[in-house]
Amino acid sequence: MPSIRDTRTETGLTGEQFREEVLLHLTRHIGEPHVAFSDTEGWAGKSKEPGPPVDVMVVPPEGERRFAYVCTFGSSLKKSGDAMLAGGKARVEFALAAPQKGDPKADLAALNLAANTVRQFAKLVHLQGVRVAPGETVQFAKDPQPMFDGSKQSGFAFARPRLPADGFETMRLQEGELVRFVSPVPIYRIELEMGRRKGPEALAKALEKGGITEMLDMARKPVLKRGLFGRI
Repeated sequence: MPSIRDTRTETGLTGEQFREEVLLHLTRHIGEPHVAFSDTEGWAGKSKEPGPPVDVMVVPPEGERRFAYVCTFGSSLKKSGDAMLAGGKARVEFALAAPQKGDPKADLAALNLAANTVRQFAKLVHLQGVRVAPGETVQFAKDPQPMFDGSKQSGFAFARPRLPADGFETMRLQEGELVRFVSPVPIYRIELEMGRRKGPEALAKALEKGGITEMLDMARKPVLKRGLFGRI
């Protein structure tokens, strides 16, 4: 597997220079990160998955912020997504927050789940024409079933990150190109259905109105009830 750091990207930056830009962006908007999971080091030779090499950066909890912030690096080295979407393909990285409540086992499980989720999406968008925009959904089966132990969430919706400081959603590179940060938020089947029937804008609005952020929450309630679905 090629090293991310030595790769010369389409922007003219090396992978190492590009990564420094992402590190600085995270530091400015939420906290200082470190590379916790690496395709070229920790996963090298262990993962046979297709797709580009992807590192996962983690900003650990600090002070009153009782969550770890998890963000990919590697996906944005090349443009990805659905070329038919408005604006065409884009440079995208993925971010989630993992609650850290002081239980070492539960905290590690949440961190690993967040890291694996963003890493999978960072690879997926280079393998399929995934529409990466707020309210667009992803399900991994025609008849989606619960994905996580103890939760009935069965798919994902892309959402704008809301937990970092303002301005985090986009990062402008030296030559003016933009990198977008997007969160793949776990959602319920009824929310998947809403996205299909009402469209991504309606789903994105409902999730935001319901207070849903990029924080992993396997126990949250759906943002709508089936009895009200038809009237939305």
